[in-house]
Formats: sequence, structure tokens, C-alpha cells
Amino acid sequence: MIGYFIEFDKKCTLKKLFVLCGAAFIANTLATIWLNYSYAASGFPVPYHVAQLSFSADKLQSWYAQLIQLGTFNTYIQTQIIDFVFILTTFVLHPAVLVLIGRAFPAQGKARKTMITSAALSTIAPLADVLENLVSFVMLAQPASFHPFWALMYSSFAALKFAMFMFAYVVAIIAIIYALF
Repeated sequence: MIGYFIEFDKKCTLKKLFVLCGAAFIANTLATIWLNYSYAASGFPVPYHVAQLSFSADKLQSWYAQLIQLGTFNTYIQTQIIDFVFILTTFVLHPAVLVLIGRAFPAQGKARKTMITSAALSTIAPLADVLENLVSFVMLAQPASFHPFWALMYSSFAALKFAMFMFAYVVAIIAIIYALF
């Protein structure tokens, strides 16, 4: 995977990288708006990160029961599908931005190699998000009776996703500060 990013860094012009980052940022912003709108329309009773990091089958089943009672359970399922659009945009945006920031450093330098490696590692977040969503579909198929194991898997993938999102953001901030000095 890192080899792909090394080649990408070598072959992609700075202009194309800026265009890619800009387009990915716009797509990510639009996907986020769409996702947030759909989540709000579902009436899910807690913020998404609370549900995703609950590690509790009982809580998730209770929240799903509330959606069923509200008649918005299908809206929530649609939200899970919309999330794949958001995931795709982060799969492009985060690595592209990290590669772009890496351009502030010499091509053969350690900082540039670190940014390329970080770009590759940043893809773990959207991949974990895909796994999280797939597990959620297992739970949503039996919203009142899924096995507690699935809640643990769901929240574990969510925790990995959030950790890797934070990794990408922290690396980007540190690299920008380092590049400025």
C-alpha cells in the first residue's frame, strides 16, 4: 500500500494534487451535509459517536426500538447507506491532503517519507468505517435481538476509525507546523 502512495507522490503533479484535494474536500463537505441531514431526519436519540462507541447491545437495541417507534428506522438504514459516500470521500481526501502537505519537504527526506506513510495509514479510517457499517447491517437485520458480540465489533471498528481520523488530523497539523519552521 505504501508503494502505491510513493508512486502517486512521484507521478502526481502539484497542480493535479491541489485539484484532487479541492475536489475531495468539496465532495466530503457535501457528503457530510447529506449524511448529517439524513441522521437528523432519522431522529436517532443520541449523537452518532455516542452510539458508535457505546459497546452496548442493550443501548443500541433500545435506540433502534425508539427509531422503530418513531417510524424512522428505514431512514436510519438509508443513512447507513449514505455513509458509504462519506467514506469514499475520506478515502480520497485524507491521504491526498497528507501527500500534499508532504510536498513541503524534500522528495527523499524523512519528513516526506513520513507523510507518505501517514497517507497510507490514513486509509485505515475509512476501511474501518466500512467494516463498522457492515456490522451495523447485521445488527439492523435483527434490531431487537442481535447478539451482543456484534455491538462489541461495531464499536471496536468505530473506535479504530475515530483513532485513525485523529491520527490523520494530528499528523497534518504537526507537519504543517514543522514545514513552517
